[in-house]
Amino acid sequence: MRYLEKQGVKIPFLFEQNNDFPIVNLKLVFQNCGRGFDEIAGLARVFAKLLNEGTDENFFKKLELRAISLEASSGFESLQLHLTCLKEHYNFALNALKNLLQKPRFEEKILQRITTLLLGELANRENDFDYVAKNLLNRTVFEYKEFQSPNTGDEKSIATISLDSLRKFYEKHFTLSNLIVVLGGDLDEKEAVEKILKLLDCLQEGKKIPEKHYVFTHQKKDETLQRKESEQAYIYFASPFIVKRNDADLYLAKIALFILGQGGFGSRILEEIRVKRALAYSAYALLDVTNSYERVFGYLQTKNESAKEAKKLVVDIFTDFVDKGVSELELTQAKNFLIGSTPLRYENLSKRLDIALNEYYQGLELGHYKRELQLIEKASLEELNAYIVKHKELLHLNFASVVNEN
Repeated sequence: MRYLEKQGVKIPFLFEQNNDFPIVNLKLVFQNCGRGFDEIAGLARVFAKLLNEGTDENFFKKLELRAISLEASSGFESLQLHLTCLKEHYNFALNALKNLLQKPRFEEKILQRITTLLLGELANRENDFDYVAKNLLNRTVFEYKEFQSPNTGDEKSIATISLDSLRKFYEKHFTLSNLIVVLGGDLDEKEAVEKILKLLDCLQEGKKIPEKHYVFTHQKKDETLQRKESEQAYIYFASPFIVKRNDADLYLAKIALFILGQGGFGSRILEEIRVKRALAYSAYALLDVTNSYERVFGYLQTKNESAKEAKKLVVDIFTDFVDKGVSELELTQAKNFLIGSTPLRYENLSKRLDIALNEYYQGLELGHYKRELQLIEKASLEELNAYIVKHKELLHLNFASVVNEN
């Protein structure tokens, strides 16, 4: 981790030199540039798709001939450009990326094509009840305009996106002040820095956009959409979790949620709902801590006639978990998995770069997740159960479901 300096701006630069294979992996991450920062719902998603149109009709054909992968994607908090290629084509790939950053295709025919595709996607997803229930949950537990439509926006908002609004989005967000650069591969660091600085010639300084933070609803809600086409009940649930992403004891939350619902077979939720009662094929609850919000988030799918029973069971599982904590066996099994699976999380360059990015993005020192394993290994049953009982906000469960009206 170091900083690059360009136009007086210090740009975070995460780099790993790796000579295992002659490949290069580059990410440009524009912070505070996703759905949560759209002035029009779906604007970030449309702009990402605009970038994926290249600079002309032959842009991606030229990349494909050299096995270069370049893709833009947007999430709730950020927009990323991800480039992978063989080392021998890196210079060509950088030039292509620079051209794309300088000359996105602000063309009416491109916007109309994207709009048509997105509207078709939205229409298809009306029958994707997982998608519908998940969006209903987000609208339910976060009472802010940013959560009232999905990352793609909705029919009304997409129709209002113009070339002018896309240009303004580009000028505001695609700046040095909001950028993180992540680079790894068969590269010398000094040369790598020189080439990245040259790439960044095309970006302006801009203004740093502040983060946003959203508070979980204070009410308990159980929202249901009735759809006669639904052959199953799709149930999403969430509760607040009062933590910060850089809390010294966040490792205890990771152990606790692994036992409660993130660990698959053996976790409380899957054992009680699937194994013992056969109410669902899959069920989970996981820790969802971002820069924007903190919550525990879960899901299950069951028969329509079992929906009420399943939701009551989730409440009972959470209540028992907070009241009684976990057992020594559960703690041991969680430790064994969390520690034992670590090598798989670091097994290739792409995964290691993503981990480094997550650590920096969350305000942690590089290597934090590995050091955290030592704390996990030393965690005692008494310490963990004391932590769990303090978090009674877990019982503030909210549900959003799609069920058959019959």
